[in-house]
Order: sequence, then structure tokens, then C-alpha cells
Amino acid sequence: MAHRKAFSLQRLWPTERPRLTPGDVWGGLAAMLVAFPAAIAFGVTVYGAIAPSYAAYGALAGIVGVVVMGLVASWLGGTERLISAPCAPAAAVLSAFAIQMVQRGDSPDLIVLMLVVIGMLAGLMQAGLGLIGLGGLIKYIPYPVVSGYLTGVGLIIIGSQIPRLLGAPDTLRWWEALRDPAIWDWRALAIGLTTALVATGAQRVTKKVPGIILGILAGLLAYGLFALFDPTLRLLPGNSLVIGSLAIAGDGFLSLLVSRWSGISHLGFDLIAGMLGVALTLAALLSIDTLKTCVVLDQLTRSRHEPNRELVGQGIANMVSNALGGLSGAGQMGATLVGLNSGSERRMAGLMEGVFALTAALLFSAFFAWIPVSTLAGILVVIGFRMIDRGPLQFLRE
Repeated sequence: MAHRKAFSLQRLWPTERPRLTPGDVWGGLAAMLVAFPAAIAFGVTVYGAIAPSYAAYGALAGIVGVVVMGLVASWLGGTERLISAPCAPAAAVLSAFAIQMVQRGDSPDLIVLMLVVIGMLAGLMQAGLGLIGLGGLIKYIPYPVVSGYLTGVGLIIIGSQIPRLLGAPDTLRWWEALRDPAIWDWRALAIGLTTALVATGAQRVTKKVPGIILGILAGLLAYGLFALFDPTLRLLPGNSLVIGSLAIAGDGFLSLLVSRWSGISHLGFDLIAGMLGVALTLAALLSIDTLKTCVVLDQLTRSRHEPNRELVGQGIANMVSNALGGLSGAGQMGATLVGLNSGSERRMAGLMEGVFALTAALLFSAFFAWIPVSTLAGILVVIGFRMIDRGPLQFLRE
């Protein structure tokens, strides 16, 4: 039986004096370049499942999530160099829940409110797991369980992005979109495939720039080529190929938060109780995703993380993120390894990732509106394939 020691809140606030090194600056910047576009893609996946017009809300939720997770989780967590941001498990669970509610006929406003409540409940559960000392049990989860979990999430992400990659209506399931080429938008398919191919093959050419960034730039270039011959693609209104205007930022974002909180106060206990199962699933997946990354980070740096403190910090960060309209997140493997390879040394790398994400959001919000939806789909398909654990399938070659 594993010995479990409860976590003391007195240890949550870092006692060491923050020390910023050049490696943390460069590591945070490199990690942001990976986490930021992925967070937007995850947000669009979740909110786009409600209705295509909610894609801009999703992009904003991803931006808020990557900023808050970077700042709060990195400061309060128990792992040096860890980068926290919206992640694939959150996108998979929340988009599946949103699709289920849409099929049931619930209103979009109610779905958004329930997504916020689920995220906050999941964060509360994460913090609770850390407080009672269950963080150390991650090492006892069998490898096949973790492998199956990663593969399952990867397949869900890929399936959810196929309609967007093909330019088909989001209301269709992936097999319905695949079997009817007449509804495909070949421009979206070309943009998405260009993005995926460049993001996949870029690392064979250079490792100085993250493949995700090069993939997005390639997708934007492909969109620009189509826009040269089609004047309608140079306009945002009615343009289904791009995310669309983020006019809900600024004062609109604040009024949106106020309306959400007023709506949450009117949710009945039966609705909240019905979300506990989804919130528990989300909390478990986010915790596994985070601590799995921490274990890998320990092996690479010969360090030792504090799992219970990490869960408390992640839980608080997720509660704050959702309270501010952001997306849930976890310690992200890809961004963490990119930051590590770029020189990150301490937790300040995660804080710098949050600072750089906030700077990018303030300076380039108008640019985000022009990111093609199929480009984000192509990035997520690549992420989904990378999550699939192909090791157990090697026996098929024998």
C-alpha cells in the first residue's frame, strides 16, 4: 500500500525567491509558440461543437486558458520547467459533452454555462486530490491504461476534426463527412493538408522553429493564394473558412463574463449534480496528463516533482481559467519538451510562457481572426496522431 501524505496549503506559495534566467526567457518563448496556437485550436474544437458561430468564443477561451494556466499553474505548481496550457484531453471531453447537449436540443447559452461549471468543478476536484495526498499514485497506473487513454484521446481528436478539415458542416459525424465528397470544400481541404504536411515534415528540415508554427504559416500562405483569386475570401463577414472576428474581446468580453456568472447563479442543483460525472472524468484525465508529463520531465532532468502540490496548483489554475472564460488545461508534454530543449531551467519558464501568451493576445488579436479553421484542424490531426501509442501495435508486423 502506497504511503499517502496530505498536502499542506502552507507549502503552496513558493518560498524561494524568483530568479529569471535567459534560458527561462527563451524556453518560455519557444513553449508559447507551441502552446498558443494549439490552445486556440482546442478552444475552437470545443465551442465550434456548439455552433460554427461560436468558433470565435472558442479561440478566445483558448487564449485566456493558455495565459492563465501559464501564470497560475507555473507559480503554484510543484514542478520546475513544466509548461501548462489547454490540452487535448480537455478538448476531447468538453467537445463530446457539447455535442451531446446540442443533440439533446439545449440552448447554446446553457451549454456554455455548463462547460464553465464543469471546468471549475474539475479544477476543484484536482485540488482536492492533491490535498488528500493522491498525487503520488500516478506511478502505480499500469502502462496499458495510460497507453489506451492517450490513444483514445488521439482518435477522438482526429475524428472531431475531419469535418472541419474537409470543409463539411460541423453537424456531420466524421464518417458522414467522409462518404459524401460532394459537400467538401476543396479549398479547406487543401489548406488543412498543407498545414498538416508542413507541420509533420518541418522537423526534418529545421528544429529551430516549432513545426506547428511553420504549419500554421503554410496554411495562411495557402489561404492567401486562394484569396488572390477569390475576393470574398478577403472579407471576414460570412467567411466560413476562417475563425472570424474576435470582437467579443475587450468590453464585450467583460460583459460576456458578467452575463455568464449571472446565468450560473440560476443553474439548479440537479443540473450541477448531473455534471459531476463529466467533471470527475475531466479532473482524472487532466491529472494523469499533468503528472505523466512531470514523470517524463523528472527522467530527463534528474529532478523530482511534488505531485500533490502540482495537483493543487493545477486545480486552482483551472478554476481561475474557467472563471475568467478560459479553457481547462494541464501540464503539456509537447510545449514542456520544447521549452526544455530551448533552455528552460526553473518554474519561471512557465511564467514567461504566460507573459508571452498575454503579449501575443494583446498585440495580434486582429490577426487571429484570419486563421483558417481547416489550418487548426490540420494541426489537431497531427497532434492526435502523435498521441496514438503505436508501440503495442508492433506485434502486427511479426
